[in-house]
Amino acid sequence: MYFKKIKYFIYISIFSFCFCGCESTQKIERTDTYFGGEIINPNTDYIILSRGNNYGDTIYLDKQNRFVYKVEDLEEGLYSFRHKPENQLVLLEKGDSILIRLNTLDFDESLVFTGDGARKNNFLIDMFLQNEMEREDLQKRDFRLPPVQFKLKQDSLLNLRSERYNRLIHKYDISELSKKICKSSFEYDFYSRYEIYYYRYQYYGLNNIISFKEVPSTFFDYQNGVDFNDDHLKRLYSYNRFLNHYFTNTAYSKYSNKLSFSNNIVNETIYKLDLIDSLIRNTYIKNNLLRGITTNFILDNKNDYSSKKVLNHYLSRSNNKKFQKELVKLARATSRLKPQNKIPDQELISSSGETTTLSALFEKPITALYFWSIDRKDHYIKAHKKTSYLSTIYPEIDFIAINTDDSQTSSWLKTIKRHHFNLDNEYEFKFPKCSSEELVIYYSNKVILVDSAGKIINPNADLFSPNFEKKLISYTKLATLEKQKTALD
Repeated sequence: MYFKKIKYFIYISIFSFCFCGCESTQKIERTDTYFGGEIINPNTDYIILSRGNNYGDTIYLDKQNRFVYKVEDLEEGLYSFRHKPENQLVLLEKGDSILIRLNTLDFDESLVFTGDGARKNNFLIDMFLQNEMEREDLQKRDFRLPPVQFKLKQDSLLNLRSERYNRLIHKYDISELSKKICKSSFEYDFYSRYEIYYYRYQYYGLNNIISFKEVPSTFFDYQNGVDFNDDHLKRLYSYNRFLNHYFTNTAYSKYSNKLSFSNNIVNETIYKLDLIDSLIRNTYIKNNLLRGITTNFILDNKNDYSSKKVLNHYLSRSNNKKFQKELVKLARATSRLKPQNKIPDQELISSSGETTTLSALFEKPITALYFWSIDRKDHYIKAHKKTSYLSTIYPEIDFIAINTDDSQTSSWLKTIKRHHFNLDNEYEFKFPKCSSEELVIYYSNKVILVDSAGKIINPNADLFSPNFEKKLISYTKLATLEKQKTALD
């Protein structure tokens, strides 16, 4: 009883403090650190607070969808908090009492921090959102600019961010660690832009007119100040994005004057892994970069020999046993998911509650399997809408929806009935984790196309790709020709 009273007092005190006003300009000296908040329209009854690949604390919401948590054994710096399927960062330091408030319908945009330690975190989320807003403009216009104009525009935007940062640190008492992370959060976003631009510039060219000589000599000056082993930044999104783009750019430059990129993808990837291994000593940063690069190669590659060559090289450079096992399993699964191979059979549960298998569904010349999760409402509504439209145009194709969520049969049934989806084409995996791994469901837009015999036509189609419908047309023509040929035989 005494423990419950103390816990209740702490809970009310923190929430009262955080809700009553903004963060004070003078930090109150505390030794304990608290993280709390409120989730509007929660997807689950918990969040996970973590500070590494193998560490995470599950924090449950109360009946009002609120939570409070005392952070034990605090490692000052960036933490990740996840409320399935979204996640974001929070910067925690000794004595912080931080409250978040967010609506899952608009996760990042609705996220607000209050309490002691809120200023730095609101700055970080503002920088994150600002970068997201400018991405479309970068793709449509800025990356098409000549080098000098591109650099001038991005430097101007970077100066505006720096002015906001300077106002923050001059107005509020912020630690040196917070200053470093806040400054890095926007600087590395711009460093990534320069790397992406130069890579695109080399690979695609700008109208095949502009010479490499037009790239300013100061274009890469920022690289002189980069620390490739910064432990404080190892969980910062912008820092990790920059490292990925830097190594991609540098590795491509190695081969750009010899053979085409497409003919050297294996050597380029191996060189990239070696470059990371030589420059990065921080095991967390190194293992995450090695893992990401190798994963992307295996997922995109169609040649088993090339995948095996890159995988073996990765295994010789990585010392993370968990990641190694994951990638070996991934390589085996992708090897089985090749055109003309039979799709690995999986157990499913139908909307009527009956157990069936994938192989029992292939009745039409072509079956399109697409996947969705209750956590991604925007995606599953959009996916069902598109497949419903496509099914009217291509009656010879069955569009089968498979839910990938763990143990959510009742919620799944309520969802498909509430949205009036075609119950005859709705299924869920009986063993979601195993089936998702075997079918390599790494991204939500994935579609697997198979023929009536269960042979794979395309293991990695993209439902929302501009070319998806063109592929369907070609596949249906081939299926018709095959059917005519069989009839003649």
